[in-house]
Amino acid sequence: MKGLYSGVTMKLRYIWPKGFQNKIVSLSHEAQVRLFWIDWYLSHGKNARGTCRHFGISPDTFYLWKNRFNPGSLITLEDNKDTRRPKHLREMTTPLVYIQKVIQIRKDDPEKSKYEIAEELKREGIKLGTSTIQKIINRHKNLLPNSLHYQKQKAHRKLSIARIKAARELKEKEPGSLVQIDTKHLYVLNKRFYVFAAVDSFSRLGYISAFETGSSLSGSLFLEEVLNYFPFKIKAIQTDNGSEYLLNFHKTCQENFIPHYFTDPYCPRQNGRAERFIQTATYEFFNWQDDLLPEINQLKEKCQKFNEKYNNYRFHRSLGYNTPREYLTKRKVYVI
Repeated sequence: MKGLYSGVTMKLRYIWPKGFQNKIVSLSHEAQVRLFWIDWYLSHGKNARGTCRHFGISPDTFYLWKNRFNPGSLITLEDNKDTRRPKHLREMTTPLVYIQKVIQIRKDDPEKSKYEIAEELKREGIKLGTSTIQKIINRHKNLLPNSLHYQKQKAHRKLSIARIKAARELKEKEPGSLVQIDTKHLYVLNKRFYVFAAVDSFSRLGYISAFETGSSLSGSLFLEEVLNYFPFKIKAIQTDNGSEYLLNFHKTCQENFIPHYFTDPYCPRQNGRAERFIQTATYEFFNWQDDLLPEINQLKEKCQKFNEKYNNYRFHRSLGYNTPREYLTKRKVYVI
């Protein structure tokens, strides 16, 4: 466990009695993540706010599991779904034939509202309330939601991720302490591509890659490329609030135990080094590529050429006119 968080030795023996260490392997992934929270909290002076900021979680979530945690029983960090589920659940008294009728109508026309379904049933001599129809729709996941419901669901999904800001000191702390990521639209012969860019705030080491879509899946794939490319451990990531940095991207951050910080809405200056990195890629490289074709493989090759030039041959005034690779080598932090 040594060196997992900022080089700090994790003293797990202070969390549970001797002999319990091997029980961590039997915990679920979610419980192990919560155990890392508690571990980091205890090994950093019991700083609750610092722990929340480090892992990108809300104080309510942290205190919930901190209060549940029992050093002698790690299972207290598991989700106990049995305690949440009532022993006796209410069941619908609507006749099965009516339920099947609603399901069929909904499958035939996913955009049909509960009011239209109620009217259609009424004309067939079936009296069914709109609230009952909505319950039937909600309880059958195979039914396609209408567009309005989907938009509300999508908005709620965006709000479900805690948007925590990164501390200012992370920028200049050490390599990998904060990596800023942003996205640029690149048009080649009227075809749009998405160029994802990541830059280390400390060493200015950068990486770009092109994708055909700006989805969170593309963001997740890009993050995997960045993790493999950077020669040091990434300890935190900062992005704006775009949809490409939610869902799959955020999940990849969690799977790699990397805190994901967000900028304030409409404040690109908070992600300034990523913005400047994209400008450099545009003005010093892409604007001079006269042979660009709307082919993703060619664009990816061009991105790799830029990465090579930017990190190994371009001098940076902010680094004392060293290249990012030279700067890392002189500080003896090139290798993980």
